[in-house]
Amino acid sequence: MAIKITLFIIFILGIIIFGGLTGWKISKRGILKNDYNEETDFGGKYGRREIDENKTKEIADKYNAKLFLNRIQIVLFSILTIIMLLLTILVPGNIHQVNTGEVAVVRHMGKVSGIREAGIHWDFYMTNSYQKFDTKVREIKIDTQTYSKDNQIIAVQADLQYTIDSAQVDKIAAEYGKINKLESKIKSIALDNIKSVFAQNTATDVINNRSQISANISKTVDNSINTGYYVNVKTIVLTNIDFTDDFEAAVAAKVAEEQKRQQALIEQERQLAEAENNKQIAIKNAQAEAESAQLRANAEAEVARIKAQADQDVAKIEADTALYAGQKNAAIALQKLASVNGWTVLTITEADGTQYSKLIDSEKNVITSEQLAKGVEQLVKVYTIETWDGKLPVYQMGENGLVTVVTP
Repeated sequence: MAIKITLFIIFILGIIIFGGLTGWKISKRGILKNDYNEETDFGGKYGRREIDENKTKEIADKYNAKLFLNRIQIVLFSILTIIMLLLTILVPGNIHQVNTGEVAVVRHMGKVSGIREAGIHWDFYMTNSYQKFDTKVREIKIDTQTYSKDNQIIAVQADLQYTIDSAQVDKIAAEYGKINKLESKIKSIALDNIKSVFAQNTATDVINNRSQISANISKTVDNSINTGYYVNVKTIVLTNIDFTDDFEAAVAAKVAEEQKRQQALIEQERQLAEAENNKQIAIKNAQAEAESAQLRANAEAEVARIKAQADQDVAKIEADTALYAGQKNAAIALQKLASVNGWTVLTITEADGTQYSKLIDSEKNVITSEQLAKGVEQLVKVYTIETWDGKLPVYQMGENGLVTVVTP
């Protein structure tokens, strides 16, 4: 539209300018003729005097040249004025602008001949006309009354949003002419589908399953309208559902009764849960007591076992100590026996770890039993000497000639 106005103003200015110049040149032509008449008139500015023929020819040639130039200018400006006039008539009308969010159907001599998308287009306006359609999302308000399966009156309000199929807008123009007629058709189909869905459900179903019913209506309307009517249904939303006052009062009473029943069930379940909880607590306490008794018995048995094991360990340790002490004393005595008699103790270890000792003399011979007996006697003498405290024994004469040795 802005381009049309701009071109129209430019062409009007051109008409005014070139038309003004043409008028000015026409008036200038009259002035030149008057000047020529005055110069060639005896009563003119030269006064009443006779002008020779050469002078008259010179004046005529000068004014003829001016008049010829003036005639050319008048013709040129007239042609430019006519061109501007024709452009004013033809150009703005042939420029068609289709805005974003629109699509246009071209009618040639009244017959649908093509589709124009958003942009600037050139079509001769005397034979072609543009019918524009809005491709943005459009909305249809639906307000109706219908019946449920149990014959309850339901007031329904809904919003249906759709867009036209821009690729088939020529069919919309050919079959419906205007978008209002198409919307009227879509609305009637949507009303029929809404009533059909509600008629399949009771009033209670409508209350309890509103979202499911809304989905069913959307699916039904989509299937009915999207095919055959050159539009794409975006969404259909149930904005309001109302019932009669009597039905709503009955529903409210039923809801209140249901709430009481649910409250009683909740209280019953609470009591059952509490009883079950007490039962579980008693069971757990009994189990805990039994487990505690078992733990005490196990602990006492474990203490007895540990004590018995400790006694065994102590006895074993004492036995091992005595054995070790005996082995140690035996080893010392053996070493003392060898030292007193000039022998050597030879310790031999078997493959299984068993150890035993042998006595050998200076010539590496094993000591015989006779030698061992004599060696022991010698060891006894040494022990006697080492343990004597330096006191002599006391002899006491008894009856019948008996002598008793009293050791101090």
